[in-house]
Amino acid sequence: MNGIDTGVWVEVDDCPIRYAVCGDVVEKELGGQGSGVELVATETGLANLLRNGTAALRELRRKQRG
Repeated sequence: MNGIDTGVWVEVDDCPIRYAVCGDVVEKELGGQGSGVELVATETGLANLLRNGTAALRELRRKQRG
């Protein structure tokens, strides 16, 4: 990336989430069109995101129950 680093913080609540399969990647859009965030993931990246997200959801629910 020629020396450019970026950081992004996004809060996801009850918002539209859409996806499209484009060749060998999946494009996910969180939020409204043009005002949301887009995420592009390979099959490996999407599997990793889902695995990690599922584990995080289990832990969050467990902690909320006490």
